[in-house]
Order: sequence, then C-alpha cells, then structure tokens
Amino acid sequence: MVLRVSICVLSVALVAGCSETISSEDALRKHGYSETYVTGYHDGCQSGNRAGGDTFSQRARDEAAYGGVSDYRTGWDYGFVTCRDAEARELAIARAVGAGIAASSTSGSDGIDAQKMLDGIDTSAIQAAGW
Repeated sequence: MVLRVSICVLSVALVAGCSETISSEDALRKHGYSETYVTGYHDGCQSGNRAGGDTFSQRARDEAAYGGVSDYRTGWDYGFVTCRDAEARELAIARAVGAGIAASSTSGSDGIDAQKMLDGIDTSAIQAAGW
C-alpha cells in the first residue's frame, strides 16, 4: 500500500514538474489582451519591481505611449502595481528570513563566524539599507 501511494505521489510530482510554464505576457495574450497592453504591462512590471525594492530592475515607460495610448497606460499601471506589491512582499520575506537566521547564530552551517570575518570592514552602507 505504501509503495502504491509513493508511486502515485511521485507520478504527480513528475507530471507537475514537466508541465509547461507560461509567462505573464503570454497569459495576457492568451486572454485576448492587445500587444500594446502587453507591452505596457511588461514595462510597468519592470518599473514596479524597481519600486518594490529590486535594485537590478530598471524603470521603463514609453512616455509617448503612456500619454496617448489607453491600452499601454492601463497595462503599465496594472503591471506596475502588481509587480511592485509582489516584489515588496518577496523582499519583506527575504529580510525576515535573513533576520531570523542572523539572530539564531553568527556561525553558518559551515562553522564560519561571518561577524568575525567582517571585523574591520565598513558595513555602514549595508546597515543603512536595512540589511
């Protein structure tokens, strides 16, 4: 019986792992949104990621399209809010996990004391950023 359950669970995991993932842009196209809306969503999402705390994302907005094309503007606004909020949540979780790990021990699983390694190194910029 245990073997059957194990095989079923493994089969479901394999099928789920092999399923095709779809980008948010492809999902929007699949649901009938225009290419202009999808482009606006993509640009807004990049900008939202940046506003949410992702320092690697860059703000992107076609000012002419934003000012004159309602599909682009609507897509940009939705992408910005959606991705900003998601990025901020992910960053908050990462910070909480990092704080929990830091509070539990100064030594990692490898036994290295990170605080001792940083002695004498100016970490004020990192601390000012909340890390």
